[in-house]
Amino acid sequence: MVDAKHIISKAIEFEKFGAEYYLRFKDLVTENEAKALMSGLASDEQEHAAILSRELQALGGKAKAPSKKEVEKGLAEIFPERAKKGKLGVKDSISAIKLGVRTEERSIEFYSKNAAVAGPGMKEVFSRLERMEREHLRLLQENLHYLENDGSWFGYVPILEG
Repeated sequence: MVDAKHIISKAIEFEKFGAEYYLRFKDLVTENEAKALMSGLASDEQEHAAILSRELQALGGKAKAPSKKEVEKGLAEIFPERAKKGKLGVKDSISAIKLGVRTEERSIEFYSKNAAVAGPGMKEVFSRLERMEREHLRLLQENLHYLENDGSWFGYVPILEG
């Protein structure tokens, strides 16, 4: 039997870390397109965490707050020490986007796998989140393409549910 509370709690942790990741990335870049992309992705991840938190609460569970120390440790491992506010270069941005791509791919796999075994209500939630993460993946891949080819950012187009 699937422990829905545990799965949702894990998903909330992923989403909250993702939001912190994109906010940190936003602080390190100077380009407005990059800032808009990272800000938009962070906002989306925060919304995903809120959706999941409501579902967890409906099941009688409560999300635990992520350890600030663990989050900071994880972020410090991801972003180079030489990266200062507004000073992340193209090479480091490419590396950070590649990590974001891998993270989004893992999120897609997580939501897809759990949608397949979840009850009807959670199946729809996981399927919706999977679609949103696929759009994040597309945005990151587009920006990666532009950065690798001409060193510029493509930016962010809001994800519209419909």
